Amino acid sequence: MAENEEISSRHSFSTYLSFGTYNILWTIPTATMSLYMFFFYHTQVGLDPIWILTVVGINTVWASLNDPLIGWLTDKNFKWTRKWGRRFPWIAIGFIPQSLSLIMIFAPPDIDASVNPLPVMLWLLLSLVVFDLFITLVEVHTAILRADKFRTETERRKGAGSWGVFDMLGQVLGMMLPPLLLFWGYTLLSFTVMAAMIALIAIIFGIIFVAKGAREDKIIIDRYYAKDYERLHMFKGLRLVLKQKSFMALYASYTLWLTATGSIMVGMVAYIVTFILQDPNPDAMIPFFAMFILGGLISIPVWLKILKKMNNNKKTYIIGSLFLCAVIVPLTFFQTDIELMIMMFLFGFGNGCVWTIGMPVLYSNVQDDFVVRTGKNQKGILVGTWAMIGLVTALIDEAIITLVFAITGFDAGIPDYATLAATPGIDVGAVLLGIRILLGIIPAVLVLIGTLIFWKVYPLTQEKVLENKAKLQEIGF
Repeated sequence: MAENEEISSRHSFSTYLSFGTYNILWTIPTATMSLYMFFFYHTQVGLDPIWILTVVGINTVWASLNDPLIGWLTDKNFKWTRKWGRRFPWIAIGFIPQSLSLIMIFAPPDIDASVNPLPVMLWLLLSLVVFDLFITLVEVHTAILRADKFRTETERRKGAGSWGVFDMLGQVLGMMLPPLLLFWGYTLLSFTVMAAMIALIAIIFGIIFVAKGAREDKIIIDRYYAKDYERLHMFKGLRLVLKQKSFMALYASYTLWLTATGSIMVGMVAYIVTFILQDPNPDAMIPFFAMFILGGLISIPVWLKILKKMNNNKKTYIIGSLFLCAVIVPLTFFQTDIELMIMMFLFGFGNGCVWTIGMPVLYSNVQDDFVVRTGKNQKGILVGTWAMIGLVTALIDEAIITLVFAITGFDAGIPDYATLAATPGIDVGAVLLGIRILLGIIPAVLVLIGTLIFWKVYPLTQEKVLENKAKLQEIGF
């Protein structure tokens, strides 16, 4: 590969900026889900955690077929590809329904689920199926487009800065806006209105993304026609994906990281504020999220500088992940609001490494590796399999939380600390300890396991990354 290819970029600053806004389109609804879905159905709707887990499990089984199938079916040239590209049309079709489906999730039938859970379960299942269908359609094509659009390591690292900033901004909006938008406190109407306003914000940023960042130019489109090859069969492609060490190592690491930080820890903040700090106001969690986001934003240029200096994607990711493990553990033992805010800042700083390097850099390297191994510019089956990560994460998350709550005796339909303390037969101390462990020790163990898997299994050294790029150039991809 020519040296000037690695030090220059053919994309403008506005292209990187517009592409980064996808993170808000994706992160706002998913962050809102992580923050409130389990809490909402458990404490407000009165659905037992085991039923929530059952619904999520059924949806995960469905997604295990649906997500790779979507990737495989749409990963080919259609009659509009030459004009509009292979990825852009699907993104444009899917982003509005994806956003609106969030409203369905937070608008269940007004039924006491503790007495009659079936209607609520069916509604939640239908809502999750619709949400997953459209978010997969958009995510699959955005992930492939990112790897196709930003080809050199320079472009990917430059894009990582914009990606990380907008991911943080998405986290800000996804974590801090929902509590502010619960105008009438913890009521069904409040949650529905909140979801509608979050959906509107997501659509606005989706329009910005589609207007420029999601566009495919002639260079990208020409690659789709660069070489004739027999189309990869779905099940053969799936076997190749599951046999690819780089994919499986990153998938395992990223799933455990997302389960720990994006699902369990974020979801526990509402429980921490409501039951440990005993504050009934939804916006009481905002200072803690603000410190988390501040730590993440400050960390982005630091991690990018470390990455540039080390020039080793794998090693930098491992160092950041180990640092993250170390700063998560103390969250179990906080005593005051100030201590919790400091710990959340450090958590955000450590989390910034995975945010910045994982998706925009390592994931793109894995896609390159798949194309080199198969000789086909057909990554839909790989990215479709990756798209299941959110569902697998949710399943592990709900299973762990359900298990801890079952062990500690935390029943459904208990909306606040006063009700918890007044409920006969409940060991309040055990319930609070369970919440604390879910905030710190358990997530730290999950991140550590994922980091060790990545360290031992992930095969893409920096030399291998550059070798793959050279091979891609040779075969016209």
